[in-house]
Amino acid sequence: MHMTETLRLWRERWTERRLFARELDMLPDETLRDFGMTREAAYEQSHRPFWRA
Repeated sequence: MHMTETLRLWRERWTERRLFARELDMLPDETLRDFGMTREAAYEQSHRPFWRA
């Protein structure tokens, strides 16, 4: 894989995870419980660096 492809892939992953993090932060506690998550776990997940998937 070329360096430009790697950078493009990282950028795509970062973008997807930021969108996911914003959505996760806005979910009500009831929905998080349906997913088996606490508010604290959702916070940790949404603030994790993109390279730690």
